[in-house]
Amino acid sequence: MGTSFNKQSDITMDSPNSEELKNQDQSNSSSMRPLSIEGPSTSNNVSLQPVLDQPRQPTNLQGLLTYCMSATQDTENTENKSQIYPLDEQKKTFLNEALSSLTVNVIEELQKAVRVLSNVPNLRADDDVSDYENALEGIADFVDGVDIANDFYKIGGFSVFKPCLNSSHSSIRWRIADIIAELAQNNPFCQEKILETEVFPTLLHITDTDPSEQARIKALYAVSCIVRGHVASLKYLAANDGYSVLLRAMQSPIEKLQIKSAFLLSSMCSKEDSNDVKNILTTMGFIEQTAVLLSRANLQPTVREQLLRALSAMTCDNLPALVECRRPELCLKSILEQLLAELNPEENQDEIGICTELLDTVFFEHNSNQER
Repeated sequence: MGTSFNKQSDITMDSPNSEELKNQDQSNSSSMRPLSIEGPSTSNNVSLQPVLDQPRQPTNLQGLLTYCMSATQDTENTENKSQIYPLDEQKKTFLNEALSSLTVNVIEELQKAVRVLSNVPNLRADDDVSDYENALEGIADFVDGVDIANDFYKIGGFSVFKPCLNSSHSSIRWRIADIIAELAQNNPFCQEKILETEVFPTLLHITDTDPSEQARIKALYAVSCIVRGHVASLKYLAANDGYSVLLRAMQSPIEKLQIKSAFLLSSMCSKEDSNDVKNILTTMGFIEQTAVLLSRANLQPTVREQLLRALSAMTCDNLPALVECRRPELCLKSILEQLLAELNPEENQDEIGICTELLDTVFFEHNSNQER
């Protein structure tokens, strides 16, 4: 996640025709982060034409633009020797207004959005929710950076999770689930704080049963972002029957649910010390499900690849999973061999590699023992 250049909290800019740039506020608060920009080196001894109002080293966004414009003009002057003239008042006004439109107080905008969303519990099924959707989209635009995500928690933004997830409007449910995913992704602080809000069971319930396909997909996305890289969240997954939800998502006719669930299961099984997770999934029939899905002729290629990766992760250094894969009634060996015969070497190199590795890992040693 990263914050774009125009999403800085409280960037203030001076008028371009001021005699001297004002000093930046040195406060290190989350809503006021000054720009730190070094001027370019002047090691090349290029003779430049004298210019009027040569800018100082920039300390803010407007100063940076002024500096760059002047530097560009200076470079051009070394070639065409043209004189630099100051901007006329009309151009100055236009430039100042354009730059002002890029300035936004992020924390203030987030607080406004939270105030709008505080009324979500009072919404009826037939109410117009466009203002609420706009507020959610505004939050989503800002919280893709770690600092702003953490600030969103500090201003009380997480209080909108429960009412929005329980809204009768699917457009609100899926948008807040998407925001939760963005907040949690690669952010241990927000992962922990989201778990404390007790919305994890609600996200699993939406993934499993919501009538809106988009809401189910976004809820599973949020679950995945909370769980990945956060070991403590696994106990929440187990306590709320989350593994069953993931296995049912794999069987869903919704392709994105199949992909996301298989990806999450593969990710969890690929971690060190993941044998407990592998054993739980083996007992719950994950391998049998995977074999059935892989045998389907109409299986989407992206889903097939994720299932193969999940199966490969399951069987790595885990004897119960290997034993389960060798059950004759699963026909897993013939399924993998059939896939190898059908896959295109130019288009499916990764899948061919996984199938070959699975056949070697799961069945080679087993076949050798049978021959002896």
